[in-house]
Amino acid sequence: MDAVVDGDSHFMEPLDLFERHVDSRFRERAVRIAEDPVTHKRAMVVDGKPMRLRDVDEVLGILSGYGQKEAGGTISTFDRYAVYSADLQDMTARTRFLDAEGIGTQVIYPSLGIIWEGEVNDPELADALCRAYNRWAFDLVASHRERLFPAAHISLREPALAVKELQRVAKLGCRAAFIAAMPIKGKSFGHPEYDVVWAAAQDLDLAIALHVVSHHHYMGAEFYRDPKPGLMYFTMNLLQDARQSLLTMLIDGVFERFPRLRAATIEAMAGWVGEWLERIDYRYKYMGHTSGMKRPVAEYFARNIWISGDPEEKMFKYVVQFAGDDKFFIGSDYPHAEGFVHPVAKAREHLKELPAASVEKILSKNARDFYRL
Repeated sequence: MDAVVDGDSHFMEPLDLFERHVDSRFRERAVRIAEDPVTHKRAMVVDGKPMRLRDVDEVLGILSGYGQKEAGGTISTFDRYAVYSADLQDMTARTRFLDAEGIGTQVIYPSLGIIWEGEVNDPELADALCRAYNRWAFDLVASHRERLFPAAHISLREPALAVKELQRVAKLGCRAAFIAAMPIKGKSFGHPEYDVVWAAAQDLDLAIALHVVSHHHYMGAEFYRDPKPGLMYFTMNLLQDARQSLLTMLIDGVFERFPRLRAATIEAMAGWVGEWLERIDYRYKYMGHTSGMKRPVAEYFARNIWISGDPEEKMFKYVVQFAGDDKFFIGSDYPHAEGFVHPVAKAREHLKELPAASVEKILSKNARDFYRL
């Protein structure tokens, strides 16, 4: 039996990371905490402008409030000082958490990166922020590289820069690229402009992880402009973007052009997959010629696609029964407040009606296959 893999967790970066690690020519434009010159409130700033966040301290509380909702907390009452805990950058402390939860290996995504992605338009600035984070992340886990695997942050805003950074992080032992699940310049992820990125990922054997991020063009944005949707935004809007990003890659033929490419939706649940597969299959029968697909969706799903599900999903076992047990894995979302405490125990409880071999695949083998662990 292989050790359990946590396929979706996060760093909580120090708030001055980008000021300290970004290339000097971008330092004044880097992500930082500063005073909003208009409201005079604390704000997260990038490129000299406050990010459009409802409440920066509330956001930081969400990003660092693991276990607080289980203790009765809400986004209004999460500890807003937890983000400053040095333990969040202590990787030995993190491995103790893994040991306590029965987790052998963890893949780690950024936290600040899922906030600033929707606020930066300049490709060079986005690339500089990615490189700063990647340098910091891989240095931080240097003593625990057999257990802790950062997903490198890669911006698609300039494909040539994305390829260059993919090549650099591959030499550091990177296994996956964190790609923000959001539209860039109104282009499908299957647009030919991005083919150089997918070609590089395929050649470097790097997985493409389509992770939800905060941005202003999310699915359903036109329904809510003021006030912000809150519950609906976190419950349903953002999840759709990872699913849609994957769909654009499928429909526009990315997996046909790059048959060895691996892609997964991260933090977008698993229960939707049955409907997704059925609907595409139904339409492909008479509309396939309008797409870049050359074969039924089931073949691409078996070859190119993985799904990260939540440990507490009640629908998880049913979608596995429908779609097979080879393409799903779990993530804790640690240390975010929306994360799942005791993720392994909860996954085993929710999946207990599946064959034991299927459960072990979901807890270990499938993530290892996707991430090449």
